[in-house]
Amino acid sequence: MNRPCRFCKRKLVHFFADLVMSPLSNSFLQADQLHEQEAFYPLHAYACENCLLVQLEEFETPESIFSAYLYVSSFSDSWLEHARLYAAMIANRPGLNETSQVLGVASNDGYLLQYFLPLNVPVLSIEAAENVEV
Repeated sequence: MNRPCRFCKRKLVHFFADLVMSPLSNSFLQADQLHEQEAFYPLHAYACENCLLVQLEEFETPESIFSAYLYVSSFSDSWLEHARLYAAMIANRPGLNETSQVLGVASNDGYLLQYFLPLNVPVLSIEAAENVEV
């Protein structure tokens, strides 16, 4: 990768996974686009040796990916049950209480964070998608 680390700006030299070519996540073709070629991008994962951030090369802007994000986690009953059980397990760990805070990065629609609220654990959601409400 010719780009520096997105966090610390050091040169990225550690390639560790080739996840092959893939279309943009959750970018479905419309009926009138079915005769067109869908864009595919290489998913090569790099890790920064300085700050350990794992990252992919950037081919599209965040605006083109997250302005009309299609996947909402709460539509999956099995995933919601998994999130509920996970929150219950984590809440039983020593030190997690009303003075703690659970941070959800890429939290989608809050599918996980919602289960910490009845346990009186404050949450903070960070979600890039403009159309997903938490």
